[in-house]
Amino acid sequence: MDANRIVVVGAGIIGASIAYHLVKRGAKVVIVDAVRPGAGATENSFGWINATFSKRPRAYFDLNQMGLGAWRRLQTELGGELKVQWGGSVAWAPADKTADALRENVRRHQEWGYATHLIDEDEFRRLLPNVAHGEFGAACHCEFEGAVDPVDALKALLRQIRELGGEVRYPFETDGLKLEGGRVTAIRAGESSLNADTVVLASGIATQRLAQMAGVSIPLKESRGVLVHTRPQPKLIDRVVLAPGVHCKQKLDGRVVVGGQIVAGVGTADGDIPEPGDNGQRILREAAQVLPGVRGVAVERVTVGHRVMPVDEYPVVGFCDECPSLYVAAMHSGVTLAALIGQLAALEILDGARVSSLAPYRPARFSR
Repeated sequence: MDANRIVVVGAGIIGASIAYHLVKRGAKVVIVDAVRPGAGATENSFGWINATFSKRPRAYFDLNQMGLGAWRRLQTELGGELKVQWGGSVAWAPADKTADALRENVRRHQEWGYATHLIDEDEFRRLLPNVAHGEFGAACHCEFEGAVDPVDALKALLRQIRELGGEVRYPFETDGLKLEGGRVTAIRAGESSLNADTVVLASGIATQRLAQMAGVSIPLKESRGVLVHTRPQPKLIDRVVLAPGVHCKQKLDGRVVVGGQIVAGVGTADGDIPEPGDNGQRILREAAQVLPGVRGVAVERVTVGHRVMPVDEYPVVGFCDECPSLYVAAMHSGVTLAALIGQLAALEILDGARVSSLAPYRPARFSR
C-alpha cells in the first residue's frame, strides 16, 4: 500500500465504516459530507442488525449473516465505545396464511444455519412480558440479531477515524468530479476541491447523481420510511419486536422507536406524502395495541427517511468499469452490512482483492 489519498464522499454509517477500515490500515483518508455526518439515511434508520426472512436468495442471506458477525467483531474492536443491543428479534403472525408463511421462513432459514426457532405463547411471554400479541398463530425468536443506535455508532467510528489520523470535513457538498484519462482525480464543492487517487461514493441517495458525472449508472428508486421516537420510558422491551404492521425497539436511553410504512397519497389528488406528524400518530396508535406501555406517551420527534434503495433492491458495491478509480457503496441494508462492507471494501481498495461474496453486487450489472 502507498500513501495515495482516498476521499470518501458521504459520512453516513457506510462511508464512516469504509473510512475507518481504510485509515486503520494506514491509508490517507478524507471523509466529507454535504451537511453533517449522518444527516441522510443514517440518522433516520431503525438500526436493526439482521439476516432475517427477506434476505434472499441464499447468497444475499449469507452476506447479511456475515454482516452480523462483522458487527460483533467491530464491537470487540472498539470496546465500550460501540454499544450494540443483542437479544435477537421476536416476530409473530395471526392464525392465517401469514402464520404458515412464518413457519416456512423459519424452516428455510434453519436449513441455512440461522439461529431462529418457533416459540409458543409461554416462551413469547417470557421474552416479551410487556407485549400483547393479540391473535396468536405462530411466532419465532431470531436469537443472534441486534439493534444499534446508528448515530451513536457513527460517532464512535468518526472518533476512531480522527484518532487514527483521518480527516472529517463538513459541510462539503460535492457538486462535481474532475476526470482525467477516464479516472476521477478530484471532487469539487463550489470553489473548493480535494485531490484524490481513489474516490468512494457512499453518498446515499446522492450516489446516483454523482456517479452519473463519471458516466456510471447507479439507478435508485424512491423508498421512504417513517419512525416515531418517544421520550425516554421505563424499560418495556429488550429486543426487536416485529409485530404485524409495526416494528419497535427501545434504546439504551429508554426512548422507544417505532417504525411503519408511510401511506402515500392518502386523501390527496396528487399523490403527496401525508404529513409526518399524521403518520407518526397513526403508527404510535398501532404500536400501543402491541406495546400498551407507549399508549399516550409523548412523541419526541417523527422522522421520514429516504432509504438508499437500488432499483433491484440489492447492494451496489465495487469499482466501476467506466471509471476505475471510483468505488461505489450504496445499499438499503446499510446498518446490517456497514461493518462488513467497511472491512471488505478496504481489502478491495488497498489490496486489489476482488471479494467473491460481493460478485453479484457490482455496479457493472447496470451497464450490461
